[in-house]
Amino acid sequence: MPETRPNTRKQNMRGWLVVASGALFYMYQFMIRVSPNVMNDELLSNFAIDSAGLGVMVGVYYWAYASVQIPLGITMDRLGPRLFLCAAAVLCAVACLIFGNTSSTIIGGMARFLMGMGSACGLIGTIKLGTIWLEPRQIAKVTGMTMVFGTAGAALGGIPLELILRRVGFDTTMELLGVVGIAIGFLIYLIVNDHPPIDHHEELPDIYANEHPFTDIMRVMKTPQAWVVAIYGMLMYIPITAIGSAWGVPFLESSQNLSELVAVSIVSTMFFGAALGSPFFAFLSDHIKSRRVPMFIGSAVTAIVWLCIFVLDLPMYYLYALFFLGGFAYTAKCLTFASICEVMPLQISGISLAFVNMIVMTTGIIFHPLIGALVDAHWDGQKLGDVPFYSAEDYRFALMIIPVFLLISGFILLLMKETHPERKIPKEYGVNPDTDIF
Repeated sequence: MPETRPNTRKQNMRGWLVVASGALFYMYQFMIRVSPNVMNDELLSNFAIDSAGLGVMVGVYYWAYASVQIPLGITMDRLGPRLFLCAAAVLCAVACLIFGNTSSTIIGGMARFLMGMGSACGLIGTIKLGTIWLEPRQIAKVTGMTMVFGTAGAALGGIPLELILRRVGFDTTMELLGVVGIAIGFLIYLIVNDHPPIDHHEELPDIYANEHPFTDIMRVMKTPQAWVVAIYGMLMYIPITAIGSAWGVPFLESSQNLSELVAVSIVSTMFFGAALGSPFFAFLSDHIKSRRVPMFIGSAVTAIVWLCIFVLDLPMYYLYALFFLGGFAYTAKCLTFASICEVMPLQISGISLAFVNMIVMTTGIIFHPLIGALVDAHWDGQKLGDVPFYSAEDYRFALMIIPVFLLISGFILLLMKETHPERKIPKEYGVNPDTDIF
């Protein structure tokens, strides 16, 4: 008994090192994900394609990323994440080497597809390691740390990667990324282990032992609380998807008469806010021993922020502050990954995380076409030459759905039970978290 505490402390230190190794791969795959932003001209020239062709080549990454989430979740639950993370790092590395040494659009597209498949392991693999090595109450911190690593990867894939590209060229840059991936895979192989000395998993009833993998999928899908958590995450992700990747820059250009460069700089402050928000909400959640309260704060703040941006005519320096705050508050969504690990048994946390990630990724599929249709519906038909001219009011009309859905995300939380390990209601008090909504 006297050795339990020291052993636990030692495992916690080793556990954070293991999780950091997985998060390092998550940072690496984010560099690969955003790398086309600084390689646009090189890709057009190397593959002799137009912008439409480039869009297809870049887009196959996301199709691969989304398509393998569920299979990865199933297999990680049964085989552990270590070998998957090692193989994923090597797969991304090989894909980078192929991508940098071909001028064929077909081979280049296949390489991007392989990058997407490998990258899909990053988030769920790292959080799965957290569920194996650390106590359940640490999962929010694991998620927050992982998001910080991802944001760092996005930053490294910007100006630093562009400086390397300008110095050594496209092919050598991709080869360097390949070498980094192999090194990370080797590091994960040395540090990560799927079997810690102390097992933090709860014991499952015999009825769940040796079940068919699809039984796990059905168990998650038949749990109302899993849907509540996933839908909340999907709605909270709308601003990042819509404003961060498509509609923020044209809205600012038309409503504020800004140059594209200034508009991009304003939108980018969202991601700086997100880098600070992830650990803040993780620590706040654990400090007050609640998931729902920080998630509700995130919903309320983001709804108010985007309502102010779309309704009020604000000076430019206010926009920098509001976009930063919007990105900061949105990261309350990261608590959904901790919550789903607390709603479902830790043994099936891989498929549970994959389920949430899949639902969240539908945001782009649903809301990009919807916002585009609303912009066109409000458009008065005015054109500049052959190009439609959309006014600030056209964008405001369409983008107002964002604060509306953010408010809805707050109401969704009324259906969510508290999942923090030190606050949730045990089954012996008559509440079954697998079936009951409240």
